[in-house]
Amino acid sequence: MSKKTILGVGFLAVCFLAAGCAGRVEIKKPAKAVSPEVAVEEPKTAPEPTEGLATKEDRAKAIKGEGIPVAVVEGATREPLTAEEKAVFKTIYFDFDKSDIRSDARFALEKVADYLKKNPKVKIVIEGNCDELGTEEYNMALGERRALSARRYLVSLGVAPERIGTVSYGEERPIDPAHSDTAWALNRNCQFKIME
Repeated sequence: MSKKTILGVGFLAVCFLAAGCAGRVEIKKPAKAVSPEVAVEEPKTAPEPTEGLATKEDRAKAIKGEGIPVAVVEGATREPLTAEEKAVFKTIYFDFDKSDIRSDARFALEKVADYLKKNPKVKIVIEGNCDELGTEEYNMALGERRALSARRYLVSLGVAPERIGTVSYGEERPIDPAHSDTAWALNRNCQFKIME
């Protein structure tokens, strides 16, 4: 055999080998990493909106959070001070690892919505909180979901979204620092502050 024939056969062998391997090589685009800890959780039971928004479509969008602008929290906040504020802005609670609005919280949020409609200059911040179970990152995300869930409910009741800011403190600000089921149940909450 001549050198040309050997080189030609070698070249063909390399081409066939490369063609055979090419069928097995998969090129994948990197998948977007989504951690289960920060996946957005939609409420399982949608709140029942009232007359606040014009159409059923508007209320449905408000419940899902569609088209609701993010409110920028600027300036100082304060605790509810007057007897009326304390009666209206009561802490609402959540079940373990949930951000759904419970039936007892709906009543409390309806009182908040009524107050805000009667006092159009008042703006609030909803603070989402968690128990100490779970990682710090997970609890920050869960606290945010809880605050956003309460905000969506208020918007569905007719409160302008730019009047409601949210913040998550995760497990940083427990009502009860004990390490018990009772303490943890108290620490799964949203609290309300009034913006100055």
